[in-house]
Order: sequence, then structure tokens, then C-alpha cells
Amino acid sequence: MKRIPLILSSVALLTLIATPAQAAALRPVLVQPYADLTEGVTVAPDGTIYVGLLTKGEIRKYDSTGTDSLLATLPIGEGKLNGLATDRRGNVYAALNSGQAATNGIWRITSYGEAKLYAALPIGFANGLAFGPDDALYVTDTTNSVVYRVDDGKAAVWAKSPLLVGSDGTGANGIAWRSGAFYVAVSDEAQIVRIPYGKGGKAGVPTVYVKDAKLAGADGVAFDVRGQLYVPSYTGNTLSIVRTGGGVEVLADKLDSPASLAFDGKALYFVNIGGNGAPSLMKTKVKLAGQPLLRG
Repeated sequence: MKRIPLILSSVALLTLIATPAQAAALRPVLVQPYADLTEGVTVAPDGTIYVGLLTKGEIRKYDSTGTDSLLATLPIGEGKLNGLATDRRGNVYAALNSGQAATNGIWRITSYGEAKLYAALPIGFANGLAFGPDDALYVTDTTNSVVYRVDDGKAAVWAKSPLLVGSDGTGANGIAWRSGAFYVAVSDEAQIVRIPYGKGGKAGVPTVYVKDAKLAGADGVAFDVRGQLYVPSYTGNTLSIVRTGGGVEVLADKLDSPASLAFDGKALYFVNIGGNGAPSLMKTKVKLAGQPLLRG
């Protein structure tokens, strides 16, 4: 994601709520409004939804009863809290870009709210998170244009390529695993890059999986069970799907800078960063369930 000014507007929020038919094919509905920019979202194995607040460093917990509560607040300083992921034990992993060596990196938070720095990262813009087949966590860095492999509290560059570089500074963003490869959204280039998981766990040669103007501003990414890729655009205010044949279709429009997304069965949750004044957790129903995630 790029920096977007926070301009809260009750009118904008009411408009968002009052116009459910805002989609080309889907009808997203409001789940929970927030008073700060929302960036990361993940659904734990037990169905609990976690949402990250970009500039406050808060991780919010939204449970099955519809109750929103604070899980933890990370030492964000003047930085940003970006992508989230959950492991099989329900721990939350968060990309914290504090800009301070002592706190910058991936944090692990238990389901009870105990937070510790799991792996320090170089100063940059850690963004998307996804577990791989080796139980390691793979992390994109949007400004350094790399993918890190994080295992046992240590991080190392796993993949680096000109294809991950953004022409305007916003490169590798969302990341998802599917059938022997990671797929990475490159926001400025309106493309998804496929990076094979090669022999010994080494990164293979990256290639462009799909490039389409509708994917400009692509942020988080998530697959369904058929291998169709869902991609929100924070610049186009849309949610698109990349079909298995490579075609791209806009499923929902008139959103509010949508960022990360996460499946819970056939329910697709996503967060609106809220550049137009309505940061929120949204939900829409889709025909196919999300691909089961590797959980580490």
C-alpha cells in the first residue's frame, strides 16, 4: 500500500453502508468500521479475524460473536503496521515498519495478546506475509523489492528480481502460495509475479503470471480452491479476480482503497484502508471457498 491521508468522514461511511450494490458482480457489506486506516487482515484457524491499524500499531480482534477488541499494540513510533498472518496455533504475525532497528521486523503475538519481536528485518517496508511448505514465513518488502524467508527468528533474502521493483517505489506487495510457487503482487506495475519454489527450497526464476491495467495498485492477494486469484486495488478502489486462464475481471468497485484480504470458507474478508474516509472491515460472499492456507 501507499501512504494515504486519513480523512474521516461520517458522510463517506454512511454512503458506504447505504450503497451495498457497489459491486460489478459482488455485494460487499460492512462488518466493522474503524477510526484509523486499516491495512492487514487475517483469519485464524478458529475463525477469529484480526485487523491491523496502519498508523496506531493496534491489532484488533473480531470474534464470532461480532465483538471487536484490542489484541495488542505494537511499538510503531512514526512507522506503519502492515501485513498479518496466523499460524496453526493461532499466533498472529505482523509486519511492523517502525524504522527503528530494535523494533523493526516481524512480530509474533499470541492469541492472548503477548507480543514479541520474532525476526528483525532491514529498514524498508515489510508488507505481505505467507507461510510456505517448509513452515517458514515469506515476507515481501515493497521498497527493497525482495521476498524474505523468515524461519526460527532469522530472516534472509529468498528472492530478488527486477520484476519485483515498482517504477514509482511501490513494488512487491501481497503474496500467496499456490501449487509449488509464490505469487507476488507488484503494485506499480499492475502485475502478478510467479516465483517457483525450487529444489532445496531455493527461489526459481520469477516470471510475470499476469499483467493487466485493472491490477494497478494491486495489494494483498488470495487464491480460491480452483486457483483463481483475488486482488484488491487501492488505487482503483476495486476487487478483481484473475481467472485460471489469465483473464482479469472486476468483481466489486466503488470501494475505499481496499488492501489485504482473507478467506473464511466462501466468505471473503477485506479491509478498506479508508483514504476516502471510511476505513473498515468488509465481507462478501463468493462461489468457491478459499484455498486452505499453509499455516507454519
